[in-house]
Amino acid sequence: ETIAGPPGPAALPARSAEFGVPLLCPPGRIPGGSFVYRGRAYRFPVNDGAYHLHGQVRELPWRIVDAGGDSRQGAFLTAELKFAEEPRLFAHYPHRIALRLTYRLRGARLSGELAATNEGDDEAPFGFGLHPYFALRGKARIAAPVALQYDNAAPGGLIKEKPGFTRLCAELSAGMPLDRLPADVDHFVFKADGADERICRVISEDDSGELQFQYDGNFPFLVVFKPPWADAVSLEPWSCISDSWNTPLAAEWSGAGGLKPGERRSYRWSWQTGTVAIPENSRKRRE
Repeated sequence: ETIAGPPGPAALPARSAEFGVPLLCPPGRIPGGSFVYRGRAYRFPVNDGAYHLHGQVRELPWRIVDAGGDSRQGAFLTAELKFAEEPRLFAHYPHRIALRLTYRLRGARLSGELAATNEGDDEAPFGFGLHPYFALRGKARIAAPVALQYDNAAPGGLIKEKPGFTRLCAELSAGMPLDRLPADVDHFVFKADGADERICRVISEDDSGELQFQYDGNFPFLVVFKPPWADAVSLEPWSCISDSWNTPLAAEWSGAGGLKPGERRSYRWSWQTGTVAIPENSRKRRE
């Protein structure tokens, strides 16, 4: 298994952001659920103490609209969620957004694509992210294509300053033991490098197994999180930082933005497993 799952189905309703691959829309915490976009005030319901956390789409029923498979392209399933058909979401976010999610399994590779379309007449604030919990089997190294790190130590995680290059950026880019992540920080927020496609790696120190997680350029930010409740690591590509519509940073640094009427935007990701050859010098260092 590559993904850490819940102890049982009964745990999912109350802990839907803590297992599997939660869809975040929008990602991150919003204090009081309140923000203003294009002069319009929004107030999302609080669901994590005094904060609105990670949106609601992971909690809502999706409608399966297509499924199939063949030997060439593998098996696939497509599901759809229309915000206007969900009263408890549409009440505080009155935008006709349609999400269409497709997962495809071919061999050892699982790929996903989410297409978001604004079917309404006004611009909608929009952000999207993933929260995959990659299961660990003993000690592991992680590598991620990060360029700059944000300071997210303020209460609530509001980021007010532009990111900078840090030692952790260098170590993650080169590959580092997971247990060397600073333990006094809940999660780490990075600006990714400028590549159109980015690849993170989780490499087992024990059996040479490797997981490669690839995602496209519509996710310019990466959050790294080691959950205390699971033997897993979460490598989270986000389209915007947490509370992006309240930060004083420009959109270039926050990712804050929206979907214009008629606009369609796609987000793509995939992961696969395999084995890697351990360089001789690396093996000697471990010994």
